[in-house]
Amino acid sequence: MKQAEYDRANTQKIAAFGGIYGNILAFEACLNDAKANRCHSLMFLGDAVGCCGHSDEALHLIHQHCDIYIAGNHEQQAAAGSTRCGCGYASPEDERLSCLAFEYALQDLSEENQEWMGKWADTAIVNTPLGRILLCHGSPDQTNEFLYESQLDDERLKQWLDEHNAVGFICTHSGLPWVRQFEDGRFAVNCGVVGKPDHDGDPAVHYALLDLSGNQVSIQIQRVEYDYETWTDTLAEEGVDPIFIEPLKTGIWTTGVSSLPPVEKQRYQFA
Repeated sequence: MKQAEYDRANTQKIAAFGGIYGNILAFEACLNDAKANRCHSLMFLGDAVGCCGHSDEALHLIHQHCDIYIAGNHEQQAAAGSTRCGCGYASPEDERLSCLAFEYALQDLSEENQEWMGKWADTAIVNTPLGRILLCHGSPDQTNEFLYESQLDDERLKQWLDEHNAVGFICTHSGLPWVRQFEDGRFAVNCGVVGKPDHDGDPAVHYALLDLSGNQVSIQIQRVEYDYETWTDTLAEEGVDPIFIEPLKTGIWTTGVSSLPPVEKQRYQFA
């Protein structure tokens, strides 16, 4: 896998975004929130395009606002000219629906942006005041690996940090944010996604804000509201399948649920 390296030794605050899926209204709200929180570096961890279409618009926002970006499975598949999303769901039906969503992403994706995504690195190392932070889409081993909070293995997380000589790593892909901090100050974070809610019955979206100004990182999963009603009306007018619109209204997923572990599957009931 291609890896990039960035020097952010003077950066105090980081915003990490994942999974836009073409939801430009939600992404704009998250960008504004990050800038209001005076984030010095805005990082995107993959899956810019998806069920909402508006692919070129989403990519323009990344190019305009994010100083670091890496490829998710959607970028990798689109750049390769595939019509498959490559999400890696355990359920064949979940994978089928996700590939259907991916078709919307390809409808308004320019050749120029397709070529640009093919140049994105798959992972990145960011040198920060606290040390090296690894960015990946799914896991440090696999672009489309789902790291669910209920199944996290602390020893495996620490092993990845050891292998990359990193103080922490940030991922996305699953759409469900979590934070894991260890007694030695190291950490792992799933930043969630900005393109859809996190299956908790709340239409708001999320990203991760990391403050590196102290002796130990401070991590916050930021909840961001946006005008989802206007956005879903727009998608309906554009002919997007209701199965992809409904979660944006209710905050409860209609796809990908069959592949979730039991705890995450009932997340909306515990929220």
